[in-house]
Formats: sequence, C-alpha cells, structure tokens
Amino acid sequence: MTRSPAHRRLLATTFAAGALAVAHLAAAPQAGAAAPPTAASCATGSDSQSFGRGEISVCVGDGEARVTGWVEDLLPGSGWGAPDGYCASWFITWRTASGQESWVGPTVCGHFGISDRYDFDFDEVTRPGGPQDITGVVDVGLGATSI
Repeated sequence: MTRSPAHRRLLATTFAAGALAVAHLAAAPQAGAAAPPTAASCATGSDSQSFGRGEISVCVGDGEARVTGWVEDLLPGSGWGAPDGYCASWFITWRTASGQESWVGPTVCGHFGISDRYDFDFDEVTRPGGPQDITGVVDVGLGATSI
C-alpha cells in the first residue's frame, strides 16, 4: 500500500503523540547519544482484542533495535458509526542502561480517517525522542491508547 506524504506525516505525528502521552509513565530518558545495543535480545507478539490486532517483532543487537510488524484498529468509527476515540498500539518495555522503560510503540488511529492499519519497520536507536541506551527488549503487548 502506497501512502501519500501527508499520510506518512500524520502517522509519524500520531506515533510521536502516543509516545509523548505515556512518557510520564516511563523514566525520563538520559541525555546524550544512545549507546549501541550489545547483546542480542528479541521479543515477539501476536494478539487480537476487541479494539485491535497485530503482530510485532522487536530485536536488539548489532547496534540496532529493529521493530517490525503491523497493527490494526478494529473500532475506527467510520461510516455511520462515531469514532471510539481510541487507537490500537503496541507497548514495548525496553531494557536500558538505566533500567526498564515502557514506551508506546507503533500506533494506528482509524478514527482519523486515513487508515485503520499500519505496517512498520524501523530502528528505534535512530528514531529521535525514543528511549536512550537500549540494551535489550523485555516484553511487548497490544493495548488501546487515546489521542
């Protein structure tokens, strides 16, 4: 599926807003450049709930924290229905040099009317504003967020 530049910007903005919305739940990231992950560590998830479904794979090693998969909002509120106001999100608990940090990961919000599915593949180490000094991944889980 080809996405327009406006769609990609909205997805990036939605992802960033979700991360900021739960940043107060996580320990504040340390300032400075991220240290490259050293030990290989992976977590995978596949889940289906009333609000959303998806699959995720998070692998840390070789200087990367690769996040791949997809997430779908099953209650986008389109057509005659009203938006439910929630997004389907993957939550990721990272192991960092300063302990564990939980973050909202890939998110899709069908009620914005653009798409109710998001396919993703990115390196968390290079994403601005993400967790710092990632050394591994502890867990992943599907959840609902409001934006």
